[in-house]
Amino acid sequence: MLGDCLASVAGWADEIIVCDMESTDDSVSISKAYGAIVWNHVRKSAPEPEARTFGISKCAGDWILVLDPDMRISPALRTRLNEIVSRNEADIVDLHCLNFCFTRWCAHGHGSQPVFRKFFKRKLFSPSHKNIQTFWHDSLLAGRIISLPRRYAITHYAYPSIQGLVAIVIRYARKEADDDFMLGRRFRVHLLLWKPVKRFAGNYILRRGFLDGLPGLIVSITIAWYLFLIEAYLWELSWHAANQDQLPL
Repeated sequence: MLGDCLASVAGWADEIIVCDMESTDDSVSISKAYGAIVWNHVRKSAPEPEARTFGISKCAGDWILVLDPDMRISPALRTRLNEIVSRNEADIVDLHCLNFCFTRWCAHGHGSQPVFRKFFKRKLFSPSHKNIQTFWHDSLLAGRIISLPRRYAITHYAYPSIQGLVAIVIRYARKEADDDFMLGRRFRVHLLLWKPVKRFAGNYILRRGFLDGLPGLIVSITIAWYLFLIEAYLWELSWHAANQDQLPL
């Protein structure tokens, strides 16, 4: 996947920076084959915020485009981004992602909103460590923002398998709960029940995830479960913090 991602920007980007988090495959050699500069970073459960911030700090250009290895950009998007820069139309660009989920491309439900703040002026980036899910919005608050229509969406091979989706959800939920706990948030039983229901209704009904068939249903349920897991982890963390003296030695 990494090779296809790099191929989509090779010859267009002025520089390609790859932040490698202790990979054990051929990621480094593949990156260098496309002319990328590779920087090493300690492995993290999620790239936000430390690895993202580190990678951006190594960039020399005025504009930054952030991609994951399972993302690609189209020639049409490259052309449109060039126009935005040359015409000085904006400082920050929000993009759609067209997600591949298990067996098909899913254009609705989870991820269908233009909330992927992936292209921006480097000088406006001020990293926020509040929440991994809102990292880009919290880190890019100032400047002129435009949202590109869906025809310029980044293609994202998000969930090639259910096993992969579940693994991501478990890892990110634990990371988000740990971060929230460190920032002082504690478990609330009403959030354990309300947040998953609200997210499922938003993704499956309001954002029409039902149009994506069974993959849309599976993703909508799993993302709701993600929010349930965050609250469950917070309950566990809160209980342990309040009952240290009752824990077995």
